[in-house]
Amino acid sequence: CSSGKDATVVVKNPCKFPIEFYSVDFDEQYLEEEKVRRQVWGCDSPKTFWLPPRAAGETLPPEVLQYWEAQKRLKAQQAEAKARAEAEAEAKAKGKVAPAQKNGRKSVKITAEPVVEVIENPITRALERHLGVNRSPEAHEALMRKGIVLIVHGAPVAGKTATAAALGAHYGALCLSIDTVVKEAIANN
Repeated sequence: CSSGKDATVVVKNPCKFPIEFYSVDFDEQYLEEEKVRRQVWGCDSPKTFWLPPRAAGETLPPEVLQYWEAQKRLKAQQAEAKARAEAEAEAKAKGKVAPAQKNGRKSVKITAEPVVEVIENPITRALERHLGVNRSPEAHEALMRKGIVLIVHGAPVAGKTATAAALGAHYGALCLSIDTVVKEAIANN
């Protein structure tokens, strides 16, 4: 119940990057980001989760913001569909007939499927982007690709290079020659 006190606070930044101050009670950006954070986790309890570092004044990662916008559009679509269904049920209960049905024709209402793509886990996607992790199907397939490595070894002038080239052509594989690798290394210093 006091009227408060005035005080001077001195803040020193020993780091080479800027530090940002904000009030968790009055900062509009922080309050909006808190709503987004709660939506991402689907609850009101505080949880700790990792996000990529961001510069002073920067917003949440784009993956998290896209998720938030997709969730808002999805909720709006669901609310619109629910309101339409309730209006149709109310009209049906009152015995009202749609204008197209008075002429003996049936009206066909075409409703679009939700066009909202919801990102599975925006926090993981943001961290993967920050760390440079490529989780595309092509990258996954490249990691999962397995094959056979053939090493052709033998005495000099025994036909190793010709045999390796023939095997590579037959199996559609690359043929790597140690002589070529050494020559390229010497040429490139």
